[in-house]
Amino acid sequence: MEEGSKEEGPPGTGEAQEQPLLTSEEAERLRKEIDEAKAQAERNMDLAKRIQADFDNYKKRSQRDREDLVKAANDQLLCELLGFLDDFERALSSQSNPEEFRKGVESVHANLRSMLQSKGLVETPCERFDPALHEALNVGEGEEGKILEVYQKGYRQGPRVIRFAKVKVGKGPERGESDD
Repeated sequence: MEEGSKEEGPPGTGEAQEQPLLTSEEAERLRKEIDEAKAQAERNMDLAKRIQADFDNYKKRSQRDREDLVKAANDQLLCELLGFLDDFERALSSQSNPEEFRKGVESVHANLRSMLQSKGLVETPCERFDPALHEALNVGEGEEGKILEVYQKGYRQGPRVIRFAKVKVGKGPERGESDD
């Protein structure tokens, strides 16, 4: 071998490694960095677990609050309806003539309708068929899409349909065979 073409290779058997891969200071610094990274990972995991537990508690509390709100609204509505029950019981136990009885029931009916309207309940209009508001139970001879008969009134509260109106709808005139 020539002197200028000396190849470098692994140290021979008798040669000692003069430069270690890491100095002890570097190894100690890397160990400290690893320990700090592990500690940070544990803190992050603990924080994530706490956040998850807080979120689960929030969901449970929100569900409970929603249920309590619904119960309170139901209780309020039931208390208002109890007044109508009392009115009906008084009417049934009275010894009045049929005309007075009828006037009393009409009064209770008007009061009930007024209370429901004050809660936002609106009767569904029944002139033209709208599948978003009406349920067609029957079809009959008449103007296409016109409601011919209302079997059961429908009601909405704002944009929400509470009960679909059950109706009979006109199907338009029968179309005969083509005019050849």
